[in-house]
Amino acid sequence: MNSAATNAKPKTSTLYTGDGHLEARQKRRESLTALLFFSATLVFISIFTQQNVFLAGNDASRFAHMESLADYGVSYIDQSRYSWTVDKVTINGHDYSNKPPVPAIIGAGVYLLIREATGWTFATHETSCIYLLTLILAGIPTALLVAMFYLALGVYPSISPVVRHLTTVALAVGTILTSYSVTLNNHTNTAALIFAALYAAWNGRGILAGLALTLAICFEPSLGIGFVPVILWIVFDKKKTGGFACLVSLCLGALLFLGANQFTVGSILLPKMVPGAIDHSSYFSNTMAGVLLPRTWYYPFAVLFGGHGFFSVSPVLIFGIAGVYRASTRQIVLKRSWCLFIAITLCVQILFHIAVGGSYSGWAYGFRYLIPLIPVISFFIPAAINALSSRFYAIILPVSILFAVIGIYNPWPPCYEQEAHKDPIASMVTNPVGGNAAAFLERHWPNSALSDLTGYLFINHDPALRDMYYYYFFISKGDIAFAMKYRETAGKPE
Repeated sequence: MNSAATNAKPKTSTLYTGDGHLEARQKRRESLTALLFFSATLVFISIFTQQNVFLAGNDASRFAHMESLADYGVSYIDQSRYSWTVDKVTINGHDYSNKPPVPAIIGAGVYLLIREATGWTFATHETSCIYLLTLILAGIPTALLVAMFYLALGVYPSISPVVRHLTTVALAVGTILTSYSVTLNNHTNTAALIFAALYAAWNGRGILAGLALTLAICFEPSLGIGFVPVILWIVFDKKKTGGFACLVSLCLGALLFLGANQFTVGSILLPKMVPGAIDHSSYFSNTMAGVLLPRTWYYPFAVLFGGHGFFSVSPVLIFGIAGVYRASTRQIVLKRSWCLFIAITLCVQILFHIAVGGSYSGWAYGFRYLIPLIPVISFFIPAAINALSSRFYAIILPVSILFAVIGIYNPWPPCYEQEAHKDPIASMVTNPVGGNAAAFLERHWPNSALSDLTGYLFINHDPALRDMYYYYFFISKGDIAFAMKYRETAGKPE
């Protein structure tokens, strides 16, 4: 904008041509664009939303809790069809989901509405119930997040429409967040809630920031609690009354968190932390609060930049990290002190999770524990894009989108865990991107040269061992009929 335009006085007219009218038109245009992003994202997710339960056990644990609450009226999962999940704890002779209970309690309410409206149950229409619950509980929050993210980028003082749109596209379909928006989990919801809390905080909406952060804590305690200091800092710095309102919301949220635990397992502690609880997902002694700890000195680097690496699977986020640094060292967007506090929070969260989150987060596509940080990191991508890096960004974004879409095929693939003797077949795959790609090619172009080469590179050079892995893979994602093709090779009974 030139100086003449900057210093010009607003015109007064009886016609609707004043600055206020132009501003209103701009807001309507932005709202419409945000709605289009929401719709496009939701349509994309709805096409790929999974309708089977995975053998990895994470989503099965949540479905088991929902089914038990809604169909059997109990919080333990002994009677559920998904009680086989490894993600459970035994307390006083009953099995419970080892996940934070609030998401499943909300999910059980949604399931009850579906059951009342359609008559469907897990027993009568299993795949339909799984599809709808996953779309409602994981897909819609991601679509809402994308729309909110686009609006939030408007805080940049001079962002171009192209950069704004491409950054939103990167969040919608270019990171591991995309891969997990088609399966039931708590990471995508937490991502939406944490970003909503930040967005509300810098707009001075203390109550809304507190409510969003409260739910984030209930969905994923370690991530949510980690953002409490920075949210309170921003809200109080913006408006003191808003800060006190945020505090009140957080206190009420603490009651919800503790009450949900008490209702579920008879203790205010999370299921994994109840004294005497037996956590079936932790087979080894090297654990803390039911989480498998790293076992090698190079693990923190590998989990960020290795085959499972957070930045390897979503390389576009490297621009976000560069943008966080730039925004915290100079005035680019928001207050520099806020950006610095956000940068510190991101560093602490990343360091904490790579230090205690071992086993590459289990059978999972990439290091999923950091998914809730993706919208915050992505928000700073525009701060890193300039005349020199824009071309590089144009190269990296399509690669990141490709990796994200490959992850959609199976967000919970059998893959390497640090304890190789735990499951030697699954452990053959040390790069989930390559493993997923090989399985996809094998499913759609079996015995082709490209399928054989990809399997050779990313699974195993031995065709018999590859067939064993394919059996695992397709059984895991519910493609039973195709998996039977490898039954004899895999040596599995019917």
